[in-house]
Amino acid sequence: MKTQAALSLAILSAFIIHSASAAVSADEAALLGAKLTTWGAEKAGNADGTIPAYNGGMTKPPANYVQGSGKWVDPFADEKPQFTIDAKNVAKYADKLSPGVQELIRRWPDTYKVNVYSTHRTYPQMSAERAAATLKNATNPECQTTSNGVGVTGCADGIPFPIPKDGYQAMWNHLLRERPAGFTEGRGTNLVVDAAGNLATPQQFSFYGGTPYWSGGGDYYYYSLTNTLSPARDAGNKILLWYPLRYDTKDQRSWSYSTGQRRVRLAPEFSYDTPITPLGGVLYFDEANMFAGRMDRFDFKLVGKKEMYIPYNNYMAVTAPFDKLIGKQHINPDVMRWELRRVWVVEATLKSGMRHTASKRNFYLEEDSWAVVASEGFDQAGKVFRVLLGNTGANYIAGVGTVDFVSCLTGYDLARGGYTFVASQGDPKAFFSPVDKLPPNAFTPEAMAGRGVR
Repeated sequence: MKTQAALSLAILSAFIIHSASAAVSADEAALLGAKLTTWGAEKAGNADGTIPAYNGGMTKPPANYVQGSGKWVDPFADEKPQFTIDAKNVAKYADKLSPGVQELIRRWPDTYKVNVYSTHRTYPQMSAERAAATLKNATNPECQTTSNGVGVTGCADGIPFPIPKDGYQAMWNHLLRERPAGFTEGRGTNLVVDAAGNLATPQQFSFYGGTPYWSGGGDYYYYSLTNTLSPARDAGNKILLWYPLRYDTKDQRSWSYSTGQRRVRLAPEFSYDTPITPLGGVLYFDEANMFAGRMDRFDFKLVGKKEMYIPYNNYMAVTAPFDKLIGKQHINPDVMRWELRRVWVVEATLKSGMRHTASKRNFYLEEDSWAVVASEGFDQAGKVFRVLLGNTGANYIAGVGTVDFVSCLTGYDLARGGYTFVASQGDPKAFFSPVDKLPPNAFTPEAMAGRGVR
């Protein structure tokens, strides 16, 4: 009996250690929809008024947006920077800049700068149904992370952890951030600049994305299918990814199709710190969408919330023509928009015995959208060697939540040199649009093979 009791206690203890429920206290639940938005952001502005109160966000497209065009326009095109941070005054603002951004200024003191604009809290008010689902997640003990945070279960149709208890819950809020139900399609361009400052041939692609988590559930929270359009030597190559909710019981599913071989193959290596070849190796697979994949190699610690200058409402950079966007060593700072915003800070430290090129990573999640908007990686010597900057704003095309502009981000490899701007919409043929429905087998490897002959 004693042995059985001890075993039962051990099993119970293991469950407590490996699972973290979303359920909040009654006092915390009372904050949601009152002091906090239902999805967990502070409604009030900050003390000095540089962050405004939340008032429902951007509820309609700008007047010059052409309905159905899929072409982003900048709602704030007439605004000018309030001030600029550069090498001369960076020390004054260091407490509101990430170590990664400070490193960019230090590395290129003559050319890199941060143009700070007024803050607009554009995240659209959640629908009543999604807000109710988020509140239900928050108070439901069955909505929880599993197996040391790598999986999530019992959550549906809303932000899973509006008042996060640890770093894993915060990161799952990013992975399951609000997106349109159904599907999206689009076309964009990936740009890669090497260490010598040379722009490689731009990679144009088309894509489909699906969001099962926001479309009735399932075992996977996101599907993506990317098809290379140019350069000609790579045209027709495809990558298909399925991202699971239960990383503790399922693996990420990855397939690639090569026109040279004319066959689909499983690609389990498309994960962790494997470099993404079409992006010149500058970006890792677990840096797509600012972060993607299984959270088993790092301990994710929720440090807290702070005010920081981050890229936001960055329609200007996303839509900039390539010649105005690309610089020799970094993105043209004059097309980047930075705002002061409250962010959740998550620190990820490599676990003992695990392998990754980064020994530590910091993630900054914007409070309204739960999107990771900036991150940096530290090498084994503790130096910043990777910097990622996202581009996020109101998704006025779909009218739901925010959009990261088809995973649009800038990634800097400070160890080898070079950078990439992913999913630029600066080409005249670029677009982004919701889709009512796709063929039922659109995200299957069989369909990818069937459409693969060029």
